[in-house]
Amino acid sequence: MKHYFLLLMTFSVVFLKAQEIKKEIDVKQATVFLQGAKVFGNTNVSLQKGINKVRIINLPNNLDENTYKINLEKNTTLLSITPQNNFLKDDELSEGEKKLEDDRKKLQRQINLLNIQVKNLTGEQHIINDNLKVSANDKSTPQEQLIKLTEFYRKRMLEIDNQVFLLNEQKEVLDESIAKLNKQSAEEQTHKNTNKKELLLEILADHETSLNLGVSYIVSDAGWIPSYDLRAESVKKPLEMIYKGKIYQKTGQDWKNIKLFVSTYRPSYNQNRPILSPLYVAEYTPYNPQIEVAGYQIKKEAAAVNAYQMREDKAITPSQVPIASVSDSQMNVIYELNYNQTIVSQEKEQYVILDKKQIDATYKYHTVPKVNNQVFLMAFVKNWQHLNLITGEANIYFEDNYIGKTSITSNYVKEEFPISLGVDERITVKRTKLEDKTSQKAMNSNKWETESYQISIRNNTKESIELEILDQLPISENSKISVKAIDTGGGNLDEKTGSILWNKNISSGGSEKINFSYEVKYPKDMQIQYYSR
Repeated sequence: MKHYFLLLMTFSVVFLKAQEIKKEIDVKQATVFLQGAKVFGNTNVSLQKGINKVRIINLPNNLDENTYKINLEKNTTLLSITPQNNFLKDDELSEGEKKLEDDRKKLQRQINLLNIQVKNLTGEQHIINDNLKVSANDKSTPQEQLIKLTEFYRKRMLEIDNQVFLLNEQKEVLDESIAKLNKQSAEEQTHKNTNKKELLLEILADHETSLNLGVSYIVSDAGWIPSYDLRAESVKKPLEMIYKGKIYQKTGQDWKNIKLFVSTYRPSYNQNRPILSPLYVAEYTPYNPQIEVAGYQIKKEAAAVNAYQMREDKAITPSQVPIASVSDSQMNVIYELNYNQTIVSQEKEQYVILDKKQIDATYKYHTVPKVNNQVFLMAFVKNWQHLNLITGEANIYFEDNYIGKTSITSNYVKEEFPISLGVDERITVKRTKLEDKTSQKAMNSNKWETESYQISIRNNTKESIELEILDQLPISENSKISVKAIDTGGGNLDEKTGSILWNKNISSGGSEKINFSYEVKYPKDMQIQYYSR
């Protein structure tokens, strides 16, 4: 009776153990965020009536265990879910790795055989050298015999050196082949699934059934980076914007032929074109920690001083090429790719095209000669909020030439969105201080200081251009110091920021000169300084 009971217990343990089914999910869909991704996969499982244990294996190591979601079908109930780690998992070689290892062993065997030949040949050289030394030192050795030995030495040594040289050449070729195999083996390792996360499920089935089991979770080692291509054929044609997603995933699972969604959030902005800061005038003090006199440094908050609000508004009519379906929610924008994608697990990013738009833009040249003498071609886009932009790097192409890189941002607050299309070296600008017209004079208890400047422009392009020039007057924050514009040269002066904006139409080969001056009044006994912040 005891033997029967023991046999029954053993059979029960084996039967219960047999009920645990190991499965690996096939990834079917992924929603990639700027950081992280939500992954969905499924697998078919045959269930017995009653309680079944299903172990989902090879899940990504860096998944968030709090984000598991299990999709079951009717007549089944999920009783429990237990995340686990399989630290005893053996790293088996894939078929590709096995072939690489076999090829490497064959090549190494050839190298070892060549090494044996080289070793024997060099050993022979040592023996010949030793015998020649003994014969040369032995006075009883006949001269004729010594000459023959020397001739044999010279001939045989030459043969050995040639053979060793050829063998070493063969070894170098084999070494290069092994290095390539090692490189390919390292590449294979990046695709290898070394995941050890597992999920143990207890599922109650009302009857024997075949279940399509779905599993979703969020991983941290995936995401995407916005990227753009900006193409302009000429200033008379629309601007083409190609919106790309640079997607990366290092989950250990290859996403093969999956439905891909790309989600956006968390914009940031960093303007990289020249920004003019307000220039202030104040009383000079030998030391004031509140004032940093470090030249005209450009700050992010200085963007508010750009006088683009002076332009007239013009509408645009973007046209969209259907590459992805776009849905705009309260918090983000989701791109549903119209074609299935394959994103392999690796260190390198992969590009997907999210959108293409033809945008009517207003083209104008822009320069801030006080900061530098470069002239930027700018494309100004209105209603840009409808473009679903996110901060990212953009490649600039003009007239089929690669110009360089710029930044695209999403938190810009003005009506028109400025896009820098690069520097046009054919337009020259120079800002000169007119020394003979700069003067100081004192009267009563006050002193007057007059500053005069001239901006010279020449258009060396083949067409007329619209050019806007931005400069400034200082701003006084001291009631004892007053600033007065004497001559703005026909420009628009913004009293709040001190900026002066000129809009000039300059013909091909034409030139223009702008003169402006201002006066600063302050007490005789006061010293002043200019600073930016």
